[in-house]
Amino acid sequence: MDLSGKIGNPTLENVRQSLALPADAGPLTVLNRGGGVLFPYLHGYAAAGEVLEALPNDEWRRSETVMGVVVAFLAKQGHAARAKAYLSASNLKFEKTYYFEFSRLCLALHLGEDVEEQDLEVWRRLERQLPVTDLLLQGLYYNCMLVMNVRLGHPKAARTAAQHAVSCFREARHSYLEHFIHIHLADLDVLEGHLKSAGRNLASAESCLSTAAVRYANESAVIEVIRLAIAYEQGKLEVVGPKSRELRLKLVTGDSWSELFCELARISVLSTYFLHGLRPALKELEDFKADYARRHGEYAATLELLAAFLAHLEWQPSEAEQIFQRSGGISSPNSIGGILRAQLAVALGTETSADPIAEAPRLRIIAALQSARMSRGAKRRSMIERALRDAAQEGQIAPFLEHRDAFIGVSTKLAGGQFAKGDRRLIYFTTRVLKAVEQSYVVPAPLERFGFNRRQYRVAAALQSGATNKQVARQLGVSEATVKYHLTALYRMSGKSRRSEFIDFMHEIE
Repeated sequence: MDLSGKIGNPTLENVRQSLALPADAGPLTVLNRGGGVLFPYLHGYAAAGEVLEALPNDEWRRSETVMGVVVAFLAKQGHAARAKAYLSASNLKFEKTYYFEFSRLCLALHLGEDVEEQDLEVWRRLERQLPVTDLLLQGLYYNCMLVMNVRLGHPKAARTAAQHAVSCFREARHSYLEHFIHIHLADLDVLEGHLKSAGRNLASAESCLSTAAVRYANESAVIEVIRLAIAYEQGKLEVVGPKSRELRLKLVTGDSWSELFCELARISVLSTYFLHGLRPALKELEDFKADYARRHGEYAATLELLAAFLAHLEWQPSEAEQIFQRSGGISSPNSIGGILRAQLAVALGTETSADPIAEAPRLRIIAALQSARMSRGAKRRSMIERALRDAAQEGQIAPFLEHRDAFIGVSTKLAGGQFAKGDRRLIYFTTRVLKAVEQSYVVPAPLERFGFNRRQYRVAAALQSGATNKQVARQLGVSEATVKYHLTALYRMSGKSRRSEFIDFMHEIE
């Protein structure tokens, strides 16, 4: 029997009958006899909603059990910010126990607030207070600790928590809750670059959900977000955009957590940018910012970091740095924000290396590409070749798009695939990467009508930041002579004769 909550018609009367309670049993008795704060997980959210409706409006102030059920119910329905208001209320009439801290931990998973090491220490102490016989409660605790450890950059601790959670949920025969653990693991796999493992964990999540044979909210949409994240990392950008809006709205009104929402934002905004250019990507980003605030009730620092990353990709280092600092660049609001922050810190020169998740394959690829971008000649080509070898194992293309300028000046030498030494799989993968990188430079339609090609657009966009020829050459990894050559052509095509006139032209035309 799978304990996922299957009361067919969840009226209060049916809930009483399912618990073998007398017909006159009050709703508070029903909650307490039905598992207390675990009631929604044992009997379903619809049943929990029916019981809450039958209680006095202010019962949550007097009963810790009711408070816990209210918080779980609201978070599941997409009202995490409202649930926080309940937990933060003054004049509570009950004495707080470990259940209250447990509810706070569960809600922290849904919210996008900063989590610090001292929070983690408080929650570690909470583990010692949990009843050793309550497997469901322990499983939910480890579920939350999995997410919090990922959020703070502790992947090994996160995977350990995941194994504890799976063991608890399996012994409690609750495959519905187990499926979330596999989703979290798949998401962690994507962040680390283990795409094949991510696919296996996603299959496990679907299997658990099928066994549970129950749906409360947007479970299929949550799984689809991770599936699209895998597709994005593999360079299949075209499959992300068409589903982005529908999935975003389902996360707003249903189940979600900070990492999941920001993961969808990351892949949607960057896919749009690499396929359609800056303006559509910024529009997509604004939609995510608005809906993030609505769903999670917080300022989206991670999405500001995404805006800074777009500015960096557009060769606007000053704008990127301003946004980076404004968003609290030294903070890692969640795992997605941590990765963006680390990449930006290296790109903007405030750090020498990025280490959001130690020893991760994706990190090794990024580190090699960052080193290549700051190198010239044979060393640059050597670092790119190293990144290509690492990435080919998992078919990972997205990091090359996100660090595409590293290829400037060396792509033709890589195209022959001589470094692969007869490895046809690596040669094929390199060809795919080079094609994707070249196509990712989208020339805005107005400039395309003037005849600008991708290389000329790169130079023109970099000039808008006020950079000198030498600075542009350094940004793009080319010689000053190459920059001057492109400038001559750009002046002719735009009908301008001076640098200031051309920059004004660029601002007006875009």
